[in-house]
Amino acid sequence: MDKLNRYISFELLFALLFIIAFSLPWLDMGLVKIVGWDIPDIQKKVTKVTNFFSRNKESVYTTYVVYLVPLLSIFSAVLWLSLKKKSAQILLMVAGILAFVVSLNLFYKLPKYGSGVYLLFATSILSVAYLIIIFRKKKVKPAIEDDNLLDNPGPENMQPL
Repeated sequence: MDKLNRYISFELLFALLFIIAFSLPWLDMGLVKIVGWDIPDIQKKVTKVTNFFSRNKESVYTTYVVYLVPLLSIFSAVLWLSLKKKSAQILLMVAGILAFVVSLNLFYKLPKYGSGVYLLFATSILSVAYLIIIFRKKKVKPAIEDDNLLDNPGPENMQPL
């Protein structure tokens, strides 16, 4: 991978879009706009109140899993820029799958979706689909083992089926 391809790639674009999705509003109810970075703190406060009145005690820290999406995206971008291509793609795949699960959960729980949820959902689907195509394309490459075939590709060097 040369230097130009390192800075211009779909992997970096997807990692950047995951981070941008967390900065856009996830809950948009007119005057109330809540961005993705605020969701775990608000859920923690709501859970503390509901745990006070409920018999079923929920963990107040389970929503911090949401922060794994931008964290994995940042690690993926750093690995990509440091030329660790395979590791970066695997981390981005994990971030994409996690973002897909988080966005489906948000579509189920939020009353009014903001643009950040839509961007998170679309980026997760596109990144996972792109990486599946990339991973499958790498498996299809044929390996030529005989050097004689490279020098003289005539019919006498062809092997019978």
